[in-house]
Amino acid sequence: MSSAATLEKDYSDCLNSIILLEPADSVSMILKKLSSIPEDVSFRDAILTEMDRTKVFPDSLMKILIFIKFIQVEREAANSLYEESMSRYSTINHFTGKRKSTDDEVKIKKTLTDFILKIEALFEENDRGDEGILREMALCMKESNLSGSSGREFLNFKVSSSFFPQIQSFMEKLILVYFEYKKNAVVLKRLIRISGFIIEDAEKRN
Repeated sequence: MSSAATLEKDYSDCLNSIILLEPADSVSMILKKLSSIPEDVSFRDAILTEMDRTKVFPDSLMKILIFIKFIQVEREAANSLYEESMSRYSTINHFTGKRKSTDDEVKIKKTLTDFILKIEALFEENDRGDEGILREMALCMKESNLSGSSGREFLNFKVSSSFFPQIQSFMEKLILVYFEYKKNAVVLKRLIRISGFIIEDAEKRN
C-alpha cells in the first residue's frame, strides 16, 4: 500500500471512530489515534497564520482533522516545556523547604507558577475545542449516513452548513490557543534557563 493510500486509510479509520462517538464517550482515544497519523505538519505556522488572517477555515472532514493535528503538535511542545517547568519548580521548592528562600528563588517560583497556570488554562481550552469539533463532526456524519465510508470522496466530504458554524467557532478559539502556546513557549524556555542557574547556586549553597 502506498503512503498516500495508507494516509487515506488512517484518516478514514479515525473518522469512522468519530462517527461512533456517543455523548458519554471520551474523545481521548480518537485524539490519540489522530496524533499517530504521520502527517506533514511542517508548514503549520504559515497555514494557520493565513487562516487567522483570512478567517477561511477548512470545511472538509480530512482537512479539519489535519487542523486538529496542527494544534496537537504545538500542544506537545508546550507540554514538554510545562513538565520541565514543573520539575524546576519542584527542585527549587525542595531546596527552599530547608531554609529561607533568596529573592531570586522567590521571584522564579512565582513566575514559574504564573506560567504553569497559564499553560494549564490553555490545555483546558484546547480540550474543549478538540471535543467540540469532534462531537459536531460526529453529528454531521451520522446525519449524512457516512458510517463505514472510506476513500477520497469520504475524506473530502464537506461539513453541512448546519454544523460548520459551530466547528468554525471552535477552530477560531484553537488558533488563538496555538499562538498562545508559541508565545508562552518563548518565555518558558527563558524561565527554564534562568531556573537552571538558580538551581546551580542552590546546590552550591546546600
